Amino acid sequence: MVGVGAVEPIMTITSDVSEQMRPLAAGSGDDCEVFDWVENFGRYVDGIASLVTEVCNRFVACDMPLERVSIVMRTLHPQIFVSGYIWHSDEKELSMFSADHHSQSRESFQNSPVRSIFEGSPGLRRRLADPDCPRDFPILVDLDNEGVTDYLILPLPFSDGRSYSCSWATKAPGGFTDRQADRIKAIMPTFSLVLEILATRDISRNLMDTYLGHKTGERVLSGEIYRGVNETIEAVLWISDLRRFTAMSDELAPPVLLGILNDHFERIVGAIEKHDGEVLKFIGDSVLAIFPNDDYDGATGAAEAAIASARDAVGQLEERNNERREKNLPSLGYGIALHMGEVVYGNIGAPHRLDFTVIGPAVNHTARIEQLCRTMDRPVLVSATVAEAANEPVTSLGFHALRGVREPHEIFTLPEYA
Repeated sequence: MVGVGAVEPIMTITSDVSEQMRPLAAGSGDDCEVFDWVENFGRYVDGIASLVTEVCNRFVACDMPLERVSIVMRTLHPQIFVSGYIWHSDEKELSMFSADHHSQSRESFQNSPVRSIFEGSPGLRRRLADPDCPRDFPILVDLDNEGVTDYLILPLPFSDGRSYSCSWATKAPGGFTDRQADRIKAIMPTFSLVLEILATRDISRNLMDTYLGHKTGERVLSGEIYRGVNETIEAVLWISDLRRFTAMSDELAPPVLLGILNDHFERIVGAIEKHDGEVLKFIGDSVLAIFPNDDYDGATGAAEAAIASARDAVGQLEERNNERREKNLPSLGYGIALHMGEVVYGNIGAPHRLDFTVIGPAVNHTARIEQLCRTMDRPVLVSATVAEAANEPVTSLGFHALRGVREPHEIFTLPEYA
């Protein structure tokens, strides 16, 4: 078997992968090509779904009477506990599903053979064609009703010590033969290894999306990981914050405070991402985000996307404030500032601790404009650069001095907040 760290000629790999990915030819034969394909080519597919589909189809081409194959794996994701893939012989596309972290306590998981695999079971087999076979899991009753005659679930051991599950089912009369069951068991170590490689890629993307944002995460994964990698871009900058956060920190219990903060961020980030903005970081109760001009075919598109995001955010935050007032709770104040300018976008920091962010005078100007939201009692303020770029009405609030900025800036707001 080719090891994970093995070095092979690039041209040979490229040629062989292309050759091996040709459409399958029907046939049987004792030397099923699925074993060689998984070992040497499986890790080059574009994802877990493609791997599972290829393995199932190649097994079927070798007269393995598969009806259903299911894989369930834990994932490092703030909302998702497990992700799963189900292949059916009569469906052209693989089905995918996920379950949140609360699913661990639900009866469906507690009474599932998947749970036993996760907890270290070496696997189990139920020959449902045998009337005396125990139907000791609810899923076995369902599969029996669908005509499944044999069910085999095995662990997928990963190098971190955890095991995930892979189940195989057939409707063949009498179930799998012993030789067919042995074939399935034989492929599991290599199958598990390739699945771990592909799962690690998915986990890396999930973590980058979660902690850096999708666009920034893609840049880091593509290799922009050392200090000094940066570029100068034009973008609309967003800085927003939650009012009275320091006072609330003193007044409220930590769980209550965190609940308020997370609820606030959920609405702000949802509004930004709805219009393809990129949240770069949270700074206490503040959010820094960008809408790069090049992502919107120019300044006008970026400015209008940022303004639309601000409107959506205000709508959601005010909806939440209405709910709080109905419960005799105080409304939460906030401010959103939008400014367009040139920034340096890239890696800054210490050699072993970097931050992918934006810096430059435009960032400071945006922060100073956001401070005016409080004194001017406006939920949204925009600079002249954003007002001039957007093809929609704005209302001037006059020229105002910004701390640390030499010249006064004309400040605008949206008509509904004037």
